[in-house]
Amino acid sequence: MTENGRLAAGAPQPVDKAFIDRALDDADLNALRLALHQATGDDSLLELPLKTVPMYGGALMQTVVADEAVATLRARATEFLTTKPADFTEVKPTDPELRRMYEAFRNEELSDRSWSYRRDLAAFDDHPRLAQWTGAEPSIPEGFHVAVIGAGFGGIAAAVQLEHLGIPYTVYERRPELGGTWSINAYPDVRVDTTNFLYQFFFEKNYPWTEYFARAGEVREYLQHVAKKYGVLEHISFDSDVKEAAFDAESGRWTIDAVIDGRPHTLTANAVVSASGLFATPKHLEVPGIDDFGGEIVHTAECTGQEQLEGRNVAIIGNGSTGVQMLSQVRSRARSVGVFQRTPQWISPRERYGEAIAPETRWLLDTMPYYWNWYCYSIATLRLGGQVLQEPDPEWQAAGGLVNRANDAYREGLTAYVKAKLGDRPDLWKKLIPTHAPMARRLIVDNNWYASLLEDNVELVTETIERFTPTGIRTADGKERSYDLVFTATGFATQKYLWPTAYRGLNGETLEDRWRDPEGGGPRAYLSLTVPDFPNLFIMYGPNSQNRSGSLIVWMETWARYVAQGLVALIEGGHRYLTVRRDVFEDYNQRLDEAMLSLIWYDPGSSDRNYYVNEFGRQQVNVPWRLEEYHRLLERFDPDDYHFA
Repeated sequence: MTENGRLAAGAPQPVDKAFIDRALDDADLNALRLALHQATGDDSLLELPLKTVPMYGGALMQTVVADEAVATLRARATEFLTTKPADFTEVKPTDPELRRMYEAFRNEELSDRSWSYRRDLAAFDDHPRLAQWTGAEPSIPEGFHVAVIGAGFGGIAAAVQLEHLGIPYTVYERRPELGGTWSINAYPDVRVDTTNFLYQFFFEKNYPWTEYFARAGEVREYLQHVAKKYGVLEHISFDSDVKEAAFDAESGRWTIDAVIDGRPHTLTANAVVSASGLFATPKHLEVPGIDDFGGEIVHTAECTGQEQLEGRNVAIIGNGSTGVQMLSQVRSRARSVGVFQRTPQWISPRERYGEAIAPETRWLLDTMPYYWNWYCYSIATLRLGGQVLQEPDPEWQAAGGLVNRANDAYREGLTAYVKAKLGDRPDLWKKLIPTHAPMARRLIVDNNWYASLLEDNVELVTETIERFTPTGIRTADGKERSYDLVFTATGFATQKYLWPTAYRGLNGETLEDRWRDPEGGGPRAYLSLTVPDFPNLFIMYGPNSQNRSGSLIVWMETWARYVAQGLVALIEGGHRYLTVRRDVFEDYNQRLDEAMLSLIWYDPGSSDRNYYVNEFGRQQVNVPWRLEEYHRLLERFDPDDYHFA
């Protein structure tokens, strides 16, 4: 493959038909159908019969090639793959061609709004979602500089935009390596729980992932690769902890106090992009007696990867994504494990989780023109249907349903899955099957969690923790259990979006002080990105930014484009600073809160210890609108929403 993902001229073709057959056995044939049409121009491929297959209890419907057409498609694909010219060159489709193919993919008619959102999901542009100057010769003021805080996905996404525009910048990373949460987390078996084919930058084509759900080390290697390839790495200042930043209206600059390589520094920047992330500040367990415990207590975000498990009695407190992900590996090494469940969760299977990408599949991704694009599109658009799971249907509920037809079917499917995994253990069914609706909280991937609970050296504890003792944990029923090592999988302080950095705006108030005001309901921003009175400050993965479906990394790219467009407007207009208008901010948040009430995130039983809902009872993490609508709001930076000085 060449650097931009195209097949290199003269690339060798396998001659073993059995190898090709195995590749096609594992292929997404509908994605292959569109790739083959695009490569050959054969319109009859668009007319092949399709069928829909229910997934996850009917909650999602996947479109696949009908049985009677499979042999024909495989034969044509095999012929193309064995006779393809060595100098075959991929050609980007025009928008009308692409829209036609999108509609043929699932046999659907797209509205203009759906088309606009989906246009870049197959990533045929060299760099989708890229900001541009509006003038031919941008004039960047002398000394203009942007500070990007954090070198995870968000910071790198922002830096790639700045690099493309030629805007001077520095990325300040408090750790000695890049990676963000993928550098911080080193707990056992840490990996992504979204497939890499969604959890990736779409300007970096067909990265050679080794697994469908990459482990943390491979994600760090990927980010290192991207940062180096796109010129970002040389702009990263490691071991650079930003403590405070204050804005000066006269100069239009932020003064930044940081500790770099252990020494205090004072820096300045015209704009700041905070990419510290939602999951940056561990939420530590507060239980009586915890300081008296004689063993080892480690928050999962503070694991080093060197924790000794062999022969030890281990407790895992929490059954969220991290606690569920780590149990199987901890159990296999420890003498015993106590699993402390605080709230029952919906824990589901995930197709290909923990599975390596076979050599035949890697060959097909590398060899079949356009297949990577359509494979990504297939996965991305399947998940779009999941948005309906969060939208109650009053008529369905009036007839006795719980949420809506799809959500109730999903609940039934997940309930059947739990019972099947636990076998004839109705005692565990009662403890582990939640009462709240699926999708009211974050859905968790089953990494052999249920199977691990059935092992002889694992105990499920659902009684409330009363206190720690010098040798273990005592629960409310008076029982004390002895442990040598306690992992607290208690999540993150998600209300602390930029903490511990203190940002002081026009009136000297810190952003944290403003967000602590109960009347404001906690952290708020316009489009999740900007806050009144905090000029030239942009927040990646800010309040109410988490999408209801799809790819978080697509939104990282989208936020980064919006930020870059804002900086383009600032520079081209010759302004000192911009700040979102308060009336725009308040109107947006009022509409956001109203839209939130129509969804299931306040479902009874779901808000307890749900990181979506903050201490003021407000859902502060997710976007209430469907992806197509949120995309519309972010597609273009609108200068009319801002005050320019």
